[in-house]
Amino acid sequence: MQRVFANFKQNLRRQVLLLAAIALLLVSGLFVSQPSYAATPNQKLIQQEQMDKNSQVGTVDVEQRARAYEEQVEASKDIDKTYEDNLKDFKKSHPDANIVEKAVEGAKEAVESVTK
Repeated sequence: MQRVFANFKQNLRRQVLLLAAIALLLVSGLFVSQPSYAATPNQKLIQQEQMDKNSQVGTVDVEQRARAYEEQVEASKDIDKTYEDNLKDFKKSHPDANIVEKAVEGAKEAVESVTK
């Protein structure tokens, strides 16, 4: 019988400690406050103002976009030529990019000169 009371007493202590810990967490949550969104300016208003500023300056951007679009349409007609041009430009701007590629190109040139 004493064992039953000892186990009951131990379990009661555990439950009381668990409830006290939960209560402490709940009470501490009351002191943590959310930021007040009323104090910050409306984000949509700020975005709208930025869009208005961009639309005033945007006339030059529209022309540049149209020109770039036309260039891309022209480039898409001959993809292989565009790729080769871009590759040549890249190799000019990065001369020491890859030694293996240089060796392969040299081998290609040697084969072309022998076969001609």
